[in-house]
Amino acid sequence: MSGDLGSVGGRRAARDVVIQVIGRVFNLLLGIVVTVLIVRLLGDEGYGSWATSFAIMGIGGYFADFGFEQVAVKRAAEEPERESEWLGALLTLRLALALPVTLVCLAALLLVANGAQMREAGLLICLTPLLTSGNVLRTAFQLRVRNDVPTALVTVNSLLWTAAVLVIWFADAGIVTLAAAFVAIGTLTAGLEALLALRVAKISLRGATALWGDLARIGLSVGIAGLLTLAYARLDQVLVFELAGAHAAGEYGAAYRILDSAQFLPIAVMTTMFPIISAAYPQNMGRVKTVVDAAFEYLAIASLPTLAVALAVGEPLTKLLFGAEFTDAAVPLQIFMATFVLICIGYLVGNLVLVLDLQRRFIRYAGIALVFNVGVNLVVIPEYGFVGAAWVTFATEVLILALASRMVIRKLGFGPPVSRPLRAAAAAAVMGGGVWGLYEVGLPLGLTLAAGAVVYPLLLLAFRALIPAQLRLLMQSREV
Repeated sequence: MSGDLGSVGGRRAARDVVIQVIGRVFNLLLGIVVTVLIVRLLGDEGYGSWATSFAIMGIGGYFADFGFEQVAVKRAAEEPERESEWLGALLTLRLALALPVTLVCLAALLLVANGAQMREAGLLICLTPLLTSGNVLRTAFQLRVRNDVPTALVTVNSLLWTAAVLVIWFADAGIVTLAAAFVAIGTLTAGLEALLALRVAKISLRGATALWGDLARIGLSVGIAGLLTLAYARLDQVLVFELAGAHAAGEYGAAYRILDSAQFLPIAVMTTMFPIISAAYPQNMGRVKTVVDAAFEYLAIASLPTLAVALAVGEPLTKLLFGAEFTDAAVPLQIFMATFVLICIGYLVGNLVLVLDLQRRFIRYAGIALVFNVGVNLVVIPEYGFVGAAWVTFATEVLILALASRMVIRKLGFGPPVSRPLRAAAAAAVMGGGVWGLYEVGLPLGLTLAAGAVVYPLLLLAFRALIPAQLRLLMQSREV
């Protein structure tokens, strides 16, 4: 039960994270296969329309949640005796918001669509927030540190989606068929997730609307801050489409898709850690520091090799994934992997903003980042195209992370550990150099990447970024 969060042991939390990571790595691999097939099926211009439709749905669909899911988890962790009421309030509020949000998405899509097929596919995609409302009940599993269930459902979704894309690819169907399959599969798995959640948690609908005010009071600040962050993360795709054309949007969208898919890593870590930190703060600051330090170190250790690999073999990797037509996407891919390191740390900082009740101040910082991103993109994209937009994305993440981290560190009273992340950076650099060397002497790319995956953990041990005794302690300790 959520009331046990304060005593969740290291073994249970670590197992929950590991299960998520394994499942999400598998889903990432499926996602890469699907992305490659869709890119090759639609071509650069068609994929530009596809990616832009999803960017619009992502921005508009955010209003269906608007941070309320995070707030509900926080409040249920703090008040486990009222869990059923908070879950009921979350579900009913999501259902109430879904229809107007869907209509806004549809209107925005019609404004930017460049043809009948994009309009038809986009209209289907924009139904997603309405038809998948039941998936908010995954919070019941999060509160029980049972994220293996949502991970399994994501895997089912990925397998069905991969199978659908393969059928559509062999049938040489188009973007509208893809959109219809995507929406149908998403609706099916969201419904299944809701049914399973109802088996492990009680949902109280009586008086649920009375808690909307509390959800809105905190969630409004969280939602505005998150919306501003989402806006500067997604608007660049729309700006590239409008200012540089569908071809450039396709190159940019293909590279950004890899960045988007890779975010399973910080999501997995913080899905487990967030309710534990919420339950411990502020009564047990020692426990808070232990969990925060561990999250920071392992997010850094896990994200740095992606940057090293992208720098070492970004161009051949891009050709392998998307074909020679997308060779120019290699540079933004490398920039995005540098951005990914910042995003991983940003997930930790963003969750701490909510725990520490700093979301109102964060709104100002997110607004600054949005103005910076849009303003600079309007200048940079016409001159430097999608590569310039990728650099603006990186600079925006630097800006928002610097501002938010300073605020969080002041409130917590302690900063992040630096020793292991620096050692991990050294290990990643050596691994990246080895990957580059092996590829240059003629080793096939697949074997080169496999060698890097084997060598990196050994280098972490050699550089003492990971210490076996500490790993055993983490798995055996009753404290995270």
